[in-house]
Amino acid sequence: MGYQEGMDDLEEYPVGVRVRILAAQVKASANLATWLFLGQGEMFFSTCVHEKEFLSFLKLGKCLDFLYESKEEWDRPVILSDPLGMVWLAENAYVENEGETVQTEQTQKGRLLIVIGPLFLSHTSVKHIEESLRSSSYSVHMRREMMRTLAEVPVISMSAVNQYAKILHYTLTSQRIQTSDFIFQNEATRLLTMGEESEDSVQYQSLERVVQDEKLILQAVKDGNLDYRQIMEQGSNYQPEMPSNTGDVLRDGKNSVLIFTALCSRAAIEGGLAVKTAKEMEMRYISETERCETVTKLKSLKNMMLDDFVHKVRESKENPMISKTTQECCDYIRTNVLRPLTVEEIAKEMGYTTYYFTKKFYKEMGIKVTDYIKQARIEYAKIALLTTKKSIQEISDSLQFGTRNYFSKVFHEIVGMTPAAYREKVGKEENV
Repeated sequence: MGYQEGMDDLEEYPVGVRVRILAAQVKASANLATWLFLGQGEMFFSTCVHEKEFLSFLKLGKCLDFLYESKEEWDRPVILSDPLGMVWLAENAYVENEGETVQTEQTQKGRLLIVIGPLFLSHTSVKHIEESLRSSSYSVHMRREMMRTLAEVPVISMSAVNQYAKILHYTLTSQRIQTSDFIFQNEATRLLTMGEESEDSVQYQSLERVVQDEKLILQAVKDGNLDYRQIMEQGSNYQPEMPSNTGDVLRDGKNSVLIFTALCSRAAIEGGLAVKTAKEMEMRYISETERCETVTKLKSLKNMMLDDFVHKVRESKENPMISKTTQECCDYIRTNVLRPLTVEEIAKEMGYTTYYFTKKFYKEMGIKVTDYIKQARIEYAKIALLTTKKSIQEISDSLQFGTRNYFSKVFHEIVGMTPAAYREKVGKEENV
């Protein structure tokens, strides 16, 4: 059932429609699953990828028993927790006729139970989870499978959980509710959530998660792992708000990127990237960071810096036969992209004749020196397009392309789109 003219209020739509809209929203925002159970405890649908496994957890933790065996009608959000420390939100909805949405005799008139979860309020130790599962009746194989599944449970602060509970209540009733009106499964659940409300606790967990995610990303740099974006996405379910140190958001952001750049440089060196190359990249990105005029451009630069370090480490691992001289040549080109460069000049700088140098470079790199210069300049241009307000003409001139048309042609050949299209398309993607 879609939007119908004249039905402008949420409460005018069947509960089933509202629940499915909510399910899509919480899935997109925090990777939270939504479950809908019929009056007798029969599951009607869920958005959980590992539906069978987490339904077992929901039953194992006695959460469903609590909701169905109690005489309470649960007309307010209920916060539940299980022995593993997983948290669930739940609330009842009462329907007169769901029409096309839920076509069963049980729900023509009666009770629906909506559950959101599971989630962790903090990083539950693996040891604690293993001990809890060990005391269960599951086989060793099943426990291992459950451990893999639990790794995908999102970690969300209690303040965010409270907001989702309020949204759930409003979706079902079109009424606002206060956190103090929530129902808790038991005193243990209440104490668990109260502990999470502590500002010191939340800040500590925020810092703890940042450090853990940072270690994973830096390991990806060290390994030259081209799948590093997946590692970053795994940490995206938890977005702590870090306190400002200066009162200036942009300055705080720059300080953070400067530190992260130095850490990436060190990780790259540990991964086998030449010290000179890593340090030149570090200094270049430090300079670019200080030039950033907005937080958005700073974010784009940070992403490009990380991508650059990962790919450079990967290249060094995949091309162990590249000589030190050729590596130094590449470093020299990237460092001097804003200057007029000729093959003769570079050969002289490396201490070779032009003929010998060009043959050696092509043999080791599989690309002509002149083409490598173009690629290095385009990489710099990509940074400038996303992090500065310079016009395309100004960027073209600074990179010694001669004319804007030639710059656009080379850019399109390498990147697959024009400089203007890149600034528009990629700039928007980085802002999402």
